[in-house]
Amino acid sequence: MQQTQRRKNIRVFKLIFSVILMFSISVGFYIFNQYQKIENDEMKRINDKHSQRLTFSTDKLAAVIEGVDDIIKKLTTSPQIMKFTEHPSQSSRDTLENMFYFVAKNEAIYSQIRYINNDGIELIRVNNLGVQPLRVPTAQLQNKSQRPYFVYAKQLKQGEVGTWPVDLEIENGELSQPIQASMRIISPVYHQQKRQGFMVINLSISNMLSAIDGIHQDNVVTKIFEHQGHLLASDQPNETLDNLLHNKAGSSLAELMPNLWKQIQSSENGRLTQDDAVYSYARLSLGEAYSPLGQYIVISSPTDSPYVQQQKQHLLVNGLLILLLIAGICGYIFKLYNQHENELANSQLIEAAFNGVAGVIITNPQFALIKVNQEFVRVSGYTQKQLLNKSLYQLNLSLNEHQVAAIKIQLEKDDLWKGEIVGHNKSGLQYTLITRIQTLKNNIGQVKKYVITFIDITQRKLLEEELRNQSESDPLTGVWNRRKFDKELDNLTVYTKRYPDYQACLGIIDIDHFKVINDKHGHDAGDVALQKLAHFLNQQCRETDIVARIGGEEFAVLMPHTSAAQAEAVLNRLCRIIDANSQFPFTISAGVTKVKDDATLAYKHADIAMYRAKKAGRNQVIQYDATTTSNTQMRMTSSSKLSVV
Repeated sequence: MQQTQRRKNIRVFKLIFSVILMFSISVGFYIFNQYQKIENDEMKRINDKHSQRLTFSTDKLAAVIEGVDDIIKKLTTSPQIMKFTEHPSQSSRDTLENMFYFVAKNEAIYSQIRYINNDGIELIRVNNLGVQPLRVPTAQLQNKSQRPYFVYAKQLKQGEVGTWPVDLEIENGELSQPIQASMRIISPVYHQQKRQGFMVINLSISNMLSAIDGIHQDNVVTKIFEHQGHLLASDQPNETLDNLLHNKAGSSLAELMPNLWKQIQSSENGRLTQDDAVYSYARLSLGEAYSPLGQYIVISSPTDSPYVQQQKQHLLVNGLLILLLIAGICGYIFKLYNQHENELANSQLIEAAFNGVAGVIITNPQFALIKVNQEFVRVSGYTQKQLLNKSLYQLNLSLNEHQVAAIKIQLEKDDLWKGEIVGHNKSGLQYTLITRIQTLKNNIGQVKKYVITFIDITQRKLLEEELRNQSESDPLTGVWNRRKFDKELDNLTVYTKRYPDYQACLGIIDIDHFKVINDKHGHDAGDVALQKLAHFLNQQCRETDIVARIGGEEFAVLMPHTSAAQAEAVLNRLCRIIDANSQFPFTISAGVTKVKDDATLAYKHADIAMYRAKKAGRNQVIQYDATTTSNTQMRMTSSSKLSVV
């Protein structure tokens, strides 16, 4: 009868599980198709956005260039400049300067407008680097005769417009502040068939990009490249300035993105998706004079916008909720099945548990012991007679009220609890048990008994502790090793970050001329020296200090609750004792620093200070002042005499 009922339950379970599985597969296909649709819609949106932006930017750039060309031609032939060249009075100069001022004010793309005479001397200059243009006083005008662009300007003929490639603006031999990347537009000024000077207009690259990049959109980057793929301009100013300042090898588009560069070379315009980003490009036709402004414009944006990422996330969350619901249904079915099986096998399981090697305890609903096997008698140290009727809480188990409450809640919820329990036997020795507590209930759901089974893992825990200590100690000297040091230093930086007023220091100690000891007396003598120093440091330092060997002859001391002055005094005392004691055939050099919220920086500072002590003559201590950035501000203190080793 029981076998028949069991087979029926299994058939029902298989049928329900098959239906749920098919439903899960259908949901999975739906989510996959929706995911693909979101990605395809996003790609179409990106392509349309890039096409609009490329068209706008190229047309706007052409208009900007046309305007620049028109402006410089008008300026070079204006009545104001003719009057100034013929009669360079203060009045004519002011008139021409005012014209420059209003041109700069109306056109933000011009960072400078200048008139330079045939000798390279600036006669008039208007800067446009801030909110308002600035008329530069005569005393601040400069001699540009040695600048390469002026040498180039003297080669231009009447009516000719020349351009100088994108460069950083320089004032008095230094980069102008703020740093400005620009291209110079140059045209000679002629009057009465004689060259009088040159009009020079600096075209601001960043302002020009702002002018052509009129469709402002998030996560979209516009860049302009020259014919060899080097970056000339970007709407991310720092990127443009970094390229012009450093001109690093391997930084061209041809080297950074060869696939994109190859495609750009083979077509006038196009698009490429690579590395989770979409790149659209077009070839610029600016004419020979303005070709230094760039050959290619490239627009890029990530394939996933925040909106699309949010859509995908919502889709995945909804799918996950459905799958969790399905998993819950499956779990409930499994629970019903397991309960059915457990009811049939409870008596057999209890009997098998008592006959096995695991420890077994059976208690009443109040956790009073009803029955125990010999394994628990061995572990606890009590006899069966002493254990029976004793409460589980009287067995010296390391369980607090919160843990006991959590176990009861888990048993009420699932009728099962698993975990580790630590206790002490009759002799006071600690033991550790992997424990399983299972509830036995009657037909109406009331708790009848608790069956507790366990495995004694005390020896394994002791072995793990021993292995952990071995892995964190130095086998030669017995002090902590680099691994343990790094862990403790990280812990200390976390503490100092949490409590800003907390003081802690790190000292790094190195044996002076250790190589000489090894070479002269052998490596055995070197090992003895290391052992002596390690033993000495352990004796002299506090129990709360961490002494570790972190390198060949390098030791570190972590000193919590210690100010920099105190730590320096401790290391100086150690240095003097070693120097004065004949049992130490060496001296030491040490560096000390405060430990703050960066472990790497603290180690670096202490190491730098230690090497400064070496360079300063050894047998001394140097404190690194972490509040400064200059090594010259480290304070050095020496012990009583210099090392002779």
